[in-house]
Amino acid sequence: MNTIGKRSEQILAAIVSEYIATGEPIGSRTLSKKTDIGLSSASIRNIMSDLTDSGFISQPHVSAGRIPTDLGYRFYIDKILEPVDLNQDEVTAIESWIATAGLDMRDAMKQSSWLLADLSKQAGVVSGSPATEQTFKTIDFIKVAKDRILVVLVSTTGFVQNKMIFDDEDIPQYTLESFGHMLNDILYDLDLKQAREKIEQELSKEKAKFDAVLAKVLRFSHIILSADTSAREFFIEGSLNIEDDRESSQLDKMKAVLVAFEHKSKLLTLLDKTLAARGIQIFIGSEHGINEMESCSVIAYPIKAQGAVLGSIGIIGPKRMNYQKIVPLVGTTANVLTRLLKRIVEKAS
Repeated sequence: MNTIGKRSEQILAAIVSEYIATGEPIGSRTLSKKTDIGLSSASIRNIMSDLTDSGFISQPHVSAGRIPTDLGYRFYIDKILEPVDLNQDEVTAIESWIATAGLDMRDAMKQSSWLLADLSKQAGVVSGSPATEQTFKTIDFIKVAKDRILVVLVSTTGFVQNKMIFDDEDIPQYTLESFGHMLNDILYDLDLKQAREKIEQELSKEKAKFDAVLAKVLRFSHIILSADTSAREFFIEGSLNIEDDRESSQLDKMKAVLVAFEHKSKLLTLLDKTLAARGIQIFIGSEHGINEMESCSVIAYPIKAQGAVLGSIGIIGPKRMNYQKIVPLVGTTANVLTRLLKRIVEKAS
């Protein structure tokens, strides 16, 4: 990233801070009145001109002041930003709100997305990890009709996947229960991807090595394990909060953002970029690659417990969101949720 002088850093920081606060382009006279840099308007204009040439700020109209570009926000976040830690009362409040979910992982994630939306006045998002990355716990077969069987797959993190399968043999429930016991022994302690691979390996062997019952069990399990492995928990709260921001309130922009929210696969792809990260990830405007959300930034954090990646948590808001407060809000909420999910995983293990 380009380096700039101390004076330029101060001017850029002032432009970003003032623009976040007002949503209006910032002129040199405004900066000379509102900062203690000790420079004249002319000197500030010269520095702003250099920052413009370097791509850190832009001028939306000839007669207007300057606004930060994505590069300007990036420099501000990486080099200038000093997050303000939450105080103990705020941390305690977050812990109390998330704790109301008890030991239900799904409720804990949903509560966290609502909490982030409420505290940030932006959109709060929480996603679970892909099904293939979750550790297998149990498979149950439940007879719901003469020719229909509900297969329920549960991971150690509490992720539940259902699949209806059809079979015309009218298998009794006690036999289906034995199928479940058999599979639970075969697939114990495997993640869902490993479980599917093991079933496929077993099915590829000569059928003569299996009796009819085991062959049926393997075929049933292959159906459920071959289902939509991209499925996972996903919660988004406060989508319309972004509409309150001046920069994003233009109708076309707002429609585009809401369309992106409806097509959650794009958001999940973005959030999945944080799964391998050690800490907070910030994607500004065009950096996240979602064209419909060019006016937005995403602040996200991976959720990990017992060596397993459980998902991601974050906030989506306008590029001019208050990073100083929202970055520590996401980090603190992620830490609180992670501690709760660790307890849930430990109890399930």
